[in-house]
Amino acid sequence: MKRIAIALLAGVAAVAGLGYSASAADLAVAAPPPPAPSWTGVYVGVHAGAAWEQAKNVTWVDPNFLLGVAGAVPSPITIRGQTALGGVGGFQAGYNWQFWPAWVVGVEGDISWASLSNHSTQSPAIFLAGGGAGPGVGAGAQGTSLQASQNTEWLASLRGKLGFTGWLNNTMFYATGGVAWAQVEYQGSGVFFNGFTDQTQPNHSTRTGWVVGAGAEWMATTNILLRAEYLYYNINSNVIAQAPYLAPGFGVASPTFAWSNYNVQVFRIAGSYKF
Repeated sequence: MKRIAIALLAGVAAVAGLGYSASAADLAVAAPPPPAPSWTGVYVGVHAGAAWEQAKNVTWVDPNFLLGVAGAVPSPITIRGQTALGGVGGFQAGYNWQFWPAWVVGVEGDISWASLSNHSTQSPAIFLAGGGAGPGVGAGAQGTSLQASQNTEWLASLRGKLGFTGWLNNTMFYATGGVAWAQVEYQGSGVFFNGFTDQTQPNHSTRTGWVVGAGAEWMATTNILLRAEYLYYNINSNVIAQAPYLAPGFGVASPTFAWSNYNVQVFRIAGSYKF
């Protein structure tokens, strides 16, 4: 009997041990995965990239018709816009809120110093009604020219963002858009026959507009964000500047240069620290 009791106790202990091991294994399998990284938070960072500026045509108008000659086309004269290539670099700061497992909304402000110098020239500046600058205009017309420059010095924006994180781990694809500002320097000048010239004073003006874009951002760590993005700026550049004739005692109304809206395209990379 004693032997039977000892055997029964050993069997109960073995069953209890097996049950404990199975429960521990079940608990190990059922352990929840670590939480996904969150995009919610304030961030600040820096960016740099390339920019393309496409200027529209510039119009020159002489209210006096003093430079018109027989057979010539009177003002206005169009100076064709050009494309400028340059660089940008600056700072950004913003806030993201992950309001659904795969969706993020945010707001961001940024400023970029720009190197975009756009210079356009129309030469000759006097044309025959039939086209071209020929003998009917006079030999001096061959040396006439008009120059207009539009140089973007900085760009800034305040934008909203909508992002989706459900396609790749730790990566957010987003669209963005909002209001934009640009600091632009405008200047125009002309050289005409008989020694007449005209020139505007350098005009530094802060212009407004809008910006849209898209990008992809990777959460390298819980605090480091890296991105590549494209932005398209449309800047309200309706600027008219007077260009007085540079001739002593020549007291007449000044010709004018008129610039219209233009766009800047930017591709840049950025790094941010999320708090």
